[in-house]
Amino acid sequence: MHLDSLEEIQQSPHFEVFSAGVGERLRPAIGDDLGEYRPEWENVSMAGGLVSHQLRFSEFFIAWQTTGPLLRVHGEIDVFPLLDVVEQGDVPMGYPTTEFQRRFYSQSRCIAGSRGTGSGHLTHLRVQPDAGPVEIWFDDQHAATGPSPSHPYPVTYTKLDLTYGEYMDALLATKGARGWEFLFAEMELGKPGFHDIVTNLRNMLEVFPRLFPGCDYTPFQERLAARL
Repeated sequence: MHLDSLEEIQQSPHFEVFSAGVGERLRPAIGDDLGEYRPEWENVSMAGGLVSHQLRFSEFFIAWQTTGPLLRVHGEIDVFPLLDVVEQGDVPMGYPTTEFQRRFYSQSRCIAGSRGTGSGHLTHLRVQPDAGPVEIWFDDQHAATGPSPSHPYPVTYTKLDLTYGEYMDALLATKGARGWEFLFAEMELGKPGFHDIVTNLRNMLEVFPRLFPGCDYTPFQERLAARL
């Protein structure tokens, strides 16, 4: 599934690939008891596809854009193996301004980045024992123009309405098209700060159904329409 998604891009004449790589060394598979890896994962829910959708490649990334005469779409996949995610420490990331934010940062574990493009956006799991399926949070400067900048969370963080498994499925379906995460956030994309992202998403939803007819992009189209 993961390799197929990358190969669809690399083997297509409609894409220019800037960088790509799949690690030859597989990381060990994660079992159901995450507490055996790090104590803070004790009693963290495995619901939501953590095991079934886990990535094991030591590296898995691609940065791309479509080529003419297609509408321009660009994106990136840069996902970390689940074992590496679990083994990340609880050293707070970012610059907390409150005790709540300090704890929030300490609960965050990065699952995807943007090393190929340097755009700086990251995706995190939030590790909370006995709290149901792990939450997925997207960190991007555009989130500062979201609907509730006064919420207690870091202003660039946006919670996604996705489980880990759903996140991985959507990432592979969209090929990491820039801004796809906002389709699953409580975000008003009609604001001026999102113009470039909306253009990229519109172009993706125009081009991809033709390039990848085996994938149903209707749910993505409906989500975009609901946020404009």
